[in-house]
Amino acid sequence: MNNFEVVEKISKLIDHNSRSWNKEKIDRYLLKYDDKQIIECMTIVHLKDDIPVDLTIEISNMYNCIVGCRFCASGSLPESAFFLVAEDYMKQVETCLAYSNENPKNYPNFYIAFTGIGEPSIVKEEVAKGINIIKKKYINVQVNIATTAFDNTCFDNTCFDYWDTMNLPIRTLQLPYYSCNYNKLKYIIQNLPSNYDLTENIAKAIKYKKNHENCRVKVNFVVINNINSSKNEISRMLNFLSKFKNDIIIKISFLNYTKKCLENNLSSPNNDRMLEIVNQVKSEEFECYLFGTKTNTELGCGQLVQNYISKDI
Repeated sequence: MNNFEVVEKISKLIDHNSRSWNKEKIDRYLLKYDDKQIIECMTIVHLKDDIPVDLTIEISNMYNCIVGCRFCASGSLPESAFFLVAEDYMKQVETCLAYSNENPKNYPNFYIAFTGIGEPSIVKEEVAKGINIIKKKYINVQVNIATTAFDNTCFDNTCFDYWDTMNLPIRTLQLPYYSCNYNKLKYIIQNLPSNYDLTENIAKAIKYKKNHENCRVKVNFVVINNINSSKNEISRMLNFLSKFKNDIIIKISFLNYTKKCLENNLSSPNNDRMLEIVNQVKSEEFECYLFGTKTNTELGCGQLVQNYISKDI
């Protein structure tokens, strides 16, 4: 990656629902390189009652995302999509630390999160290489990976078996849940393959977890009005996930606001309804927690990238 530079930044301190913290201090960066290609990365300090819990660097693994989530502008850029390489992951980490003036040694935990733009599974080898490069410099780093994980065109669920063969510090494997109805799921993830099987993906992630005692598997349930927010839809989800109850954590997430959410009339229920959903899930003895914030933080996926579509940076 050449001519690597920060061209835009959002800084926020926000109240935030999670299991281990209740505030986030965030610097979100728009990075430009080569012929004006852009990606996003982010420095996050998680705090519990103003006491730092961890330092997390969220990175992207590609330009112009191939996944096609309807609420994200990352896949709407005019040029063709392409993946970054392992050294680019390290450059994002170093850029975030330098521009945010942070040092991982000052925090009890240091995490790298493959939760930015892109699909990690399709470049499973490069992700493993990048993790090892980062680990060589930051020996106590742990890694969180969010993946949709299916076929070898846009997703690849062989990633779990591949990563299983290596000594990688993977702390979390996260898979998305929007619906067990394929048409609803396809509406949200527009590039979803016709043979997508979330059951198989979760099973493969759990197999990895059982071979690595420090790993956990999360199902990220992003709640969206008129898509999956009704009591019946929650019951369908819990029935669908029942066989995995003892091996997963359900992360019940607010949908972050973006311009794409506004264009497609996508939003999360209000805070009271989200708490009702948490109680419904807990009543069926699933481990779960509420994640995110009820207010518009302007920090959603593709938040800075979406501005590139309408102006020349």
